[in-house]
Amino acid sequence: MSLKILTTPDPKLRRVAKSVESLDKKLTEQIAEMIKSLKSAKDPEGVGLAATQVDINRRLFIISFNGTPEIFINPKLSNFSEAMLSDVHVKEKKRWLEGCLSVPKLWGFVDRHYSIEVDYLTPINGKLEKRHRKFEDVDASYIQHENDHLDGILFTDRILEQKGIILQETPQGLSPLKM
Repeated sequence: MSLKILTTPDPKLRRVAKSVESLDKKLTEQIAEMIKSLKSAKDPEGVGLAATQVDINRRLFIISFNGTPEIFINPKLSNFSEAMLSDVHVKEKKRWLEGCLSVPKLWGFVDRHYSIEVDYLTPINGKLEKRHRKFEDVDASYIQHENDHLDGILFTDRILEQKGIILQETPQGLSPLKM
C-alpha cells in the first residue's frame, strides 16, 4: 500500500516540518512506504517526495537520482551559488519546467540557485549517518524544491514571487494559467 499524496489546497502542505530526533522502526517503515509511493507515481513520474506531502510531519525527503532513491533527513542547505539557473541556462528553451505531485497539472520555471551544498543524515544499517554533498544544476533544483516542502513552500509560490508564468496542462498542451 502506498501512501496518499496530499494535493493543494490541503493545509497540511503549508506546515513547517519537525526535525527527526532518531531513527526508529516507525520512521524506517515510513521511509520504505515513501519510496514505494515515489516509485508508483507515474502521471507525472515523481523524482522527489517530501514527508510533508504524505502527511508525515518530519524534515525528510527522498530524491531518486537515476532510479536510486536517496534519503535526506534534517537537510541543511548552504553555500548557495550566486549564479542562478537562468544565468547558466540563458536560452529559455534550455530551461526545464518544474512540476509537483502535490500540485497536479501545473508547471513552471523556477529560477533556483545553480549549485548548493547540503548537510543531512541518511539511514545506513539502522543508524543515521552524516553526509555532506554539493549538487548542481537540475539536481540542485530538485533538492531546493523538496526542501521548500519542509518549510510549507510550493514551487508555485516561487514562480509567483519571481513574477513568472504558471502553466496549466490541458488536452491541447500547456497554456498560461489565468490568475
